[in-house]
Amino acid sequence: MNPPAQGEPQGVAPRAPDTYVWQVPGKPVAVHIPLSVIDRLSIELMRGYGANPKRSPEVGGVLIGSVEEGSPTIVHVEDFEVVPCQYRRGPSYTFTEEDCGPFERAGNRADGIGYFRSHTREGLALSPEDLEVLDHFFAEPYTVALLVKPFATKASVAGFFIREDGAFPAATPLEFPFRRRELTGEEPPARRSLMERRPRLRDLDPSSPRPRAGSRYAQEDASESASYNYPAEGYPAENAPPPPESAYPEPAYAVTTTARSRMRSGWVWIPLSFVFLVLGVALGFQAALSFGARPANVAAAAEFSLSLAVSNVDPNLTVHWDRQAPAVRASQRGVLEIEEKGISKPVELDSAQLQNGTLIYRHATNTVRFRLTVFPKEGVSVTESLEWRR
Repeated sequence: MNPPAQGEPQGVAPRAPDTYVWQVPGKPVAVHIPLSVIDRLSIELMRGYGANPKRSPEVGGVLIGSVEEGSPTIVHVEDFEVVPCQYRRGPSYTFTEEDCGPFERAGNRADGIGYFRSHTREGLALSPEDLEVLDHFFAEPYTVALLVKPFATKASVAGFFIREDGAFPAATPLEFPFRRRELTGEEPPARRSLMERRPRLRDLDPSSPRPRAGSRYAQEDASESASYNYPAEGYPAENAPPPPESAYPEPAYAVTTTARSRMRSGWVWIPLSFVFLVLGVALGFQAALSFGARPANVAAAAEFSLSLAVSNVDPNLTVHWDRQAPAVRASQRGVLEIEEKGISKPVELDSAQLQNGTLIYRHATNTVRFRLTVFPKEGVSVTESLEWRR
């Protein structure tokens, strides 16, 4: 074991960078788990959370790592392996004789140092089935068990269990938040105002056509782009003066002064009819181009849709969104705003909760409004709103 750093008291496990140290004063064992492992494991444990309004199925598997004996002994959690369950006994992570084969293979790994699962039951304690698995596959004195209790609107709560006098305790001696932000003390990212406009699809899709330089739409895009800090490539300079009117050719279908003077005579209707015919052909060709380009715009809109939906199983509403949507997969955070009785409540969502794709809300009235905003990259947000009525 490496000696303690200068000024570090004896009996305290030295902390590696970006690692959470779980250690209880007076206990001879400490657990080191990298924050990157916590991030990845949170996503796996939240995948099934919210799938069932009554109780979500649990997820579990094997902890992978090593043990460094010393004072204190350090259990290094370096990775994990999720082991599927058939749920023949309900949503709990328990196995029958018929479906225990996958865990038999994973539990016999040489580098397996413990067992983990999400805990969607009451409290936070090992079940008799958990103890049976631990005693059968992880009989060494310094193997550990990890339970994580997931929540939809706040950080999950976790606890390690380590044998004391050959037996696991009934409750974990130390619970801790199972999310990087709370473990490191990082400030949550600033939430964007509700009054800010959603970005246009062409800001997220660089392949979409840009307006003609110098036009009114290009100038509006330039000022709006500056307010959102979007990249300036392809846009005119913000303060560049528009080209003079003489730079734009007069439309081919405009009626000239000479033509207007001839309208006073009767024979002018023949050439005027020809002008109208040419104008109609031109407009029809332009309309055909517009309708031909519409499927591409529809495809772009679908690509950035969040597919927000709500299902009702009294007294709960389950809010769904497409976790495979490109905007969701690219986002590290999001905000779900819930408005009921005129009161709006923002719910911060981290990457694990976004990847879960669902959130359960207990409603009190017959009308609830939801607004989901995700942030696929800095300065860009995608928002979708929905109102549920009974």
